[in-house]
Amino acid sequence: MKAFLLAAGKGKRLLPLTKETPKPLVKVGGISLIERNLYNLKKGNVLEVIINIHHLGEKIINLLGDGSKYGLKISYSIEGQLLGTGGGIQKSIHEFADPFIVLSSDIWTDFDFSGLKLKRNLLAHMVLVPNTSSNPEGDVSLINGLVKEKQPSKHYTFSGISIVSPKLFNYPNDRELGLWSEILKPASEKGLVSGELYKGKFENLNTIDDIERLDASLSAE
Repeated sequence: MKAFLLAAGKGKRLLPLTKETPKPLVKVGGISLIERNLYNLKKGNVLEVIINIHHLGEKIINLLGDGSKYGLKISYSIEGQLLGTGGGIQKSIHEFADPFIVLSSDIWTDFDFSGLKLKRNLLAHMVLVPNTSSNPEGDVSLINGLVKEKQPSKHYTFSGISIVSPKLFNYPNDRELGLWSEILKPASEKGLVSGELYKGKFENLNTIDDIERLDASLSAE
């Protein structure tokens, strides 16, 4: 199994912390967010990871190298300009012949990637989480196991974790694309995107307060 790890963002909401440090290298509980996700992917039987980088990307390369110290093969897709979550994947789609995991490198979770599967007749599977105070209206709905555009009730937040088919990506490689809005949403309208609601440990760290709170709670354990 291969994975694509999104790590190109500028982390503007974490300034000034991210002025000199890319958000994926911010440490929580004594380990950087991206390294923790790499260890979890390895536990989930992922063998190869492609990481897209832009803001201070050389610092990510210097830390992770070729991935051998994590038991992984890591390669990098360097974006001269940000291409969005979908466009970043499109740029590296030639690396994938089979369905692959997509993961935001700056989330914190105990999700078990070994159970992440894509049914043969579908093009994507999205992991959703309960809404938080920072996103009370959620992103999408989950109806009879399928992800749909947000409905008035039963709406959830997209975790940033999914498994997708390379068949979804047939755009120019230098085009900015949103993963949900331009790639997953059209497929969901055709009933081709399944989903699940994960109620385990999950944090989307958007502010310095979020990081400090989680770090303190982990230190207290």
